[in-house]
Amino acid sequence: MGDYFAWPCAETIVAGILALYRRLPELAVLQQQRRWVGAPLRAGTGLLRHKQVVILGAGAIGQAVREQLSGFQCTVQLLARTNPEAQLHTVEELQAALPATDIVINCLPGSANGFFSAELVAAMAPSSIYASVGRGNTTDEPALVAALQAGRIGGAVLDVTAQEPLPADSPLWTLPNVLLTQHTGGGQPHEDEGKVEMLLRNLSHLQAGEPLENLVELGRGY
Repeated sequence: MGDYFAWPCAETIVAGILALYRRLPELAVLQQQRRWVGAPLRAGTGLLRHKQVVILGAGAIGQAVREQLSGFQCTVQLLARTNPEAQLHTVEELQAALPATDIVINCLPGSANGFFSAELVAAMAPSSIYASVGRGNTTDEPALVAALQAGRIGGAVLDVTAQEPLPADSPLWTLPNVLLTQHTGGGQPHEDEGKVEMLLRNLSHLQAGEPLENLVELGRGY
């Protein structure tokens, strides 16, 4: 479906990052418990504004994330092998950039299996946030969990995980610095009807000999 899911996926991951910075998961639990804490929480809140961000992938989702982050005046670098819009093109360049990066947002396709490795997790700054809205297999999940448990990174927003549904015994369920959005990122009103509309539109293009939307290069996996 190509860029059909790009904007809602971007909204989900940006919302999740904002939620961590503004402590919304913690506040939601306090609301459920009918506990008013208030002022003492303020000192621990963060801002998305002016953050240094690296987006893994320069496709439709990555571009939508970058557009949404522009409203927060973030400095954004894209990572992509060949896209001329990207500022980073290799693992080595990414690893060198990570210590000065506040947020890493993974929008990679499943063909990038294991791309965000233990070495890259280890290169992240202690206060940084890792967010993933691409595919769960692109992240070294055990290395990410270990870093979160040890406090070596600040937190994670995960729309996707290596195994879905996430197993009940996964530590990700109970880590206080993790927000799970359960692969709902692409959700939107009338989602199925929109898919059919795109299919019929492409069928019309095909019958008219016109270029098709959202072409996939099978050799690249996306």
